[in-house]
Amino acid sequence: MADLSTLLEKEASAEIETILSEAQQRASEIVAKAEGEAQAVLAARKRSVATQHEATLVRARSAAQLEASSLRLNAQHDGVQSVFTAARQQIDKLKDDPAAYAPIFRKLLDDVLKGAGQQELEALEVAPGDVELAKKALESAGVKLPVEAVDDVSGGVRVRTINRSRIESTLYSRLDALSGELASEVSAALFSAKAG
Repeated sequence: MADLSTLLEKEASAEIETILSEAQQRASEIVAKAEGEAQAVLAARKRSVATQHEATLVRARSAAQLEASSLRLNAQHDGVQSVFTAARQQIDKLKDDPAAYAPIFRKLLDDVLKGAGQQELEALEVAPGDVELAKKALESAGVKLPVEAVDDVSGGVRVRTINRSRIESTLYSRLDALSGELASEVSAALFSAKAG
């Protein structure tokens, strides 16, 4: 998990640095353009040149700062999104590695069974490719429960109780549940990497 975090942090840091570099270059272009406009005003209006020049520079700097801030925020958002996309890709790869996925699947199954508590269960719902894995995991857990293949569960399990409530435990749902907290941490890491 630390390797995944390190990989994701490196990818996000590289992407944010590229975007921030573009933002700084764009801000420099805006300031240069504004200075050129200020020189034209200077030639045309010698009396009011100082005031107009200063006003133009202030507006240009403000516009550049606003655009740079906007680009930085967009870059941070894009960086966070790329981290989550990379995390989902890592989950996809994990699901394709039976040796690595089986113990995680078993943990997800144990968690959902524990979460169901004393409720009577009707079926275990899993992705079509996880049916055999689910049967083996249920057998090793000593639980007799029909396994149903469904298309809306991936990277984990969902149990359905006899009163039709559902309890889900998937890698994707866990990532989604933690996305607010993780997004803040990723954004802070990206901002710290830029500042340092």
